[in-house]
Amino acid sequence: MLSQTDSHIEDLSTELSDGIILIRVVEALQQRKCTGKIYNNDPTEIQMIMNVQMALDALKEDGVKMVNIGAHDIVEGNLKLILGLIWCLIQRYQIDSNAKIPAKKLMMAWLQSVLPELKLTNFRTNWNDGRALGALVNYCRPGLCPDWENMDSTNALQNCERVISLAETYLSVPSIISPADLSSPDLDELSTITYLSYFMKYNGAGYKACLNRVQEVS
Repeated sequence: MLSQTDSHIEDLSTELSDGIILIRVVEALQQRKCTGKIYNNDPTEIQMIMNVQMALDALKEDGVKMVNIGAHDIVEGNLKLILGLIWCLIQRYQIDSNAKIPAKKLMMAWLQSVLPELKLTNFRTNWNDGRALGALVNYCRPGLCPDWENMDSTNALQNCERVISLAETYLSVPSIISPADLSSPDLDELSTITYLSYFMKYNGAGYKACLNRVQEVS
């Protein structure tokens, strides 16, 4: 997943728990080393907590605002709070093609976790038939697009027209991408990422949905 840290994340709930990958992610995002001792070799639970805390401290020093997220939550694999942390990283480290870990990879990690049924891998073909966007719309407001799983992929243009309209009307996500472009096999990745970033901005639909889920377990 986060290939430029030499780390591949498949399960956010377990693979960040020892803090080692999280430290690498933070170092790559900030382009500097975390200060302190890193426990790399089969760390004990206390050492895992110390690793995670080191990463969280570095993020706080860099202005990342985290609410109700502590080292124990990451070590224990609290997925909802881990998703909240990933969201904070997306918010702080905006899409930057020059970053060692582009924010788009954090965005994909978050999308893969909240929409696991879709097995998302890219920002192009995965979005052509409208189902992924329908699922995201329904995640942001449950019940808004409950039939996304039953959408006919052969009706891609109509699907995209519908979900883009739903997002604009009910979630205040501007239609900066056209249904024709979203459903096109030549869809530009940056166009998709830019559009999805409106779900993820501060006080955006996705931000609020994620915050609500974090607060449910706080």
